[in-house]
Amino acid sequence: PPPPPATTVPQTWRPSANSLTIPDDRAFASFKAECLCEEGWTMTYTKGGITVWTQVLEEGKSVHKIKCRMVCKDVPAETMYDVLHDIEYRRKWDSNVIETFDIGKLTVNADVGYYSWKCPKPLRNRDVITLRSWLPIGKDYIIMNYSVKHAVCMDNHIQ
Repeated sequence: PPPPPATTVPQTWRPSANSLTIPDDRAFASFKAECLCEEGWTMTYTKGGITVWTQVLEEGKSVHKIKCRMVCKDVPAETMYDVLHDIEYRRKWDSNVIETFDIGKLTVNADVGYYSWKCPKPLRNRDVITLRSWLPIGKDYIIMNYSVKHAVCMDNHIQ
């Protein structure tokens, strides 16, 4: 079925807490609908082609969902999609990367990977293991990342 209209807040797909759940077509449709939806979101920043929205998850709590949109007028979506997938090229254009590597490929369009990056002071550098899934749908190129745990890297990297 088609994704819900952009005027409704979609039921968001999330990975299981106890295992890796690889997103299916419904998950991609839900993710796209959430990206397009503005209901329940507050625009907090817009300048130079970058727009940021926040959504309060629970009243009185300081945890928020954040979504961003960046417009790159001279870069086709297909090129951006390819650049974001190339971890060797990332070391050339991402001056904040400390280390990045693939842990394992799960399907033709899903993998688990490690990424660490430099943060400005007073923050400490950060790292994450993600389940990354991707799917081109027509003119849309969707990449979804979710933090996951992975025993091989937990002891040596993630703080």
